[in-house]
Amino acid sequence: MLLALLNLALAVPGPALHVGDSALLFNLPAVNEEAALQAVARTSVALSDYTGVMPGFPAKAVVVHFLKREGGEAQLAVLERLHKKYSPKGVRLIAVLAGPGEISDVSGWVEGQHLGFPVVRDAHDIVVSRYGVNQYPTTFVVDQEGYVAAIGVARADLETSLDTVLQGFYSR
Repeated sequence: MLLALLNLALAVPGPALHVGDSALLFNLPAVNEEAALQAVARTSVALSDYTGVMPGFPAKAVVVHFLKREGGEAQLAVLERLHKKYSPKGVRLIAVLAGPGEISDVSGWVEGQHLGFPVVRDAHDIVVSRYGVNQYPTTFVVDQEGYVAAIGVARADLETSLDTVLQGFYSR
């Protein structure tokens, strides 16, 4: 049932990860350090903070959203709305800002949006490459055990697509 919902909401991108695979672990520096400190009590964020065998801050699901700065402001606004809606239900969000550059190059831009979830920097596109992201935005939803539950690029609008997928976690 959930898999059918995911196929309706998301189109599948590149072949690096598939639904059901173990999500690849990463640990990246946060652009918005205050949000990271509130989320995981340090200025870098790891997927294992939320999922897997011994998460320090267990989540029902984690949305890992890859984006670039171009067009990213609207995406971050959508993610903030979803964060406010689903955070009380145990869903965590991590935005991965891809592309070259230093954190200082984008920190003012991210901080100005007053986000309640961490935005991390993948300046060398290492995580992007490992996840097989080849178009932006691309979103992965990881379940509490650390397995990929959904992968895709929103077909319609990001908010509707992710909302549909996240609601599926509560109909199980």
